[in-house]
Amino acid sequence: MKMNWGTKIGISYGVFVLFIIGMVYLSFGEKFDLVTEDYYAKELEFQDKIDAKGRLEKLDQNLKTSIENGKLQIHFPHQKNTNIVGSINCFRPSDQSKDFMVDLKNIKAVKEIPLDKFSKGKYLLKIEWTANEKDFYTERTVIIP
Repeated sequence: MKMNWGTKIGISYGVFVLFIIGMVYLSFGEKFDLVTEDYYAKELEFQDKIDAKGRLEKLDQNLKTSIENGKLQIHFPHQKNTNIVGSINCFRPSDQSKDFMVDLKNIKAVKEIPLDKFSKGKYLLKIEWTANEKDFYTERTVIIP
């Protein structure tokens, strides 16, 4: 059976339509997590975080993270006789169900978090704290072995 050019165009168009319908069907089954539910409210607070990051850059020392003895250690910049208050948002980009928060209350210099609270993989630590009535903010990427 011979096909003319009109039949070939019709078959090509039909295959293309079936491909698009299949891709739409597969895209509806894709799981996605929002970074935060209240995105617009967080956006309004963003200038405060920029200012807090700037204050951290002006300090002589910087925040350091390390993994030792089965614990994630967060070393805050040394400030004399200062109690640190704040929070650490442990954000897992690949799975929202593995996110958690750690409160900072009256920390002097180092906060230790046991590694068993984490799953293996990449975490983004969003650290907000107040010391000497000044707010500070930083983000650190940590790979949990």
